[in-house]
Amino acid sequence: MKVLCAWCGTVLQDGEAEGRPISHGICGACSSNIEFQEGVKLRKYLDSLELPVLAVDSDVVVKIANGKALALLGKNAEAVGGKRGGNVFECEHARLPGGCGRKLHCSGCAIRRTVTETWQTGKPAVSVPAILNHAATAGKEAISLRISTEKIGEMVFLRIDRMEQQG
Repeated sequence: MKVLCAWCGTVLQDGEAEGRPISHGICGACSSNIEFQEGVKLRKYLDSLELPVLAVDSDVVVKIANGKALALLGKNAEAVGGKRGGNVFECEHARLPGGCGRKLHCSGCAIRRTVTETWQTGKPAVSVPAILNHAATAGKEAISLRISTEKIGEMVFLRIDRMEQQG
């Protein structure tokens, strides 16, 4: 399948898309034009995607999330924007002193490791398994996730392919 820039129509990939269900992306030039300058257009693009997606920076701070991600997480845009991933996903370790990304447990976080690797190498990750120790209001629960990442400009798009309670 071809992968096209949703804004200018430039062919980003011609041929097999390596199992990624996204048939449209954004080229570097268009990404540079809209990143943080025209957040409404970026939100519109993210909302056009079929799966929940969060755009995060190199330190896994959420810049913007699409409507499907907000619905899945049960949050509004203000509750996720500018927050670290652990706080957005309600990781039990994010509540400890120092917060998300600052604890020994964080070095083993599949979400943080996958985003960091994609940020550093530019290589996408597809359907990576992750277990989240969720700090639920009624106690702790384990959440099983499958995530995929792709670097677009100065952001990593973090796609939630699956999210379900364990046990």
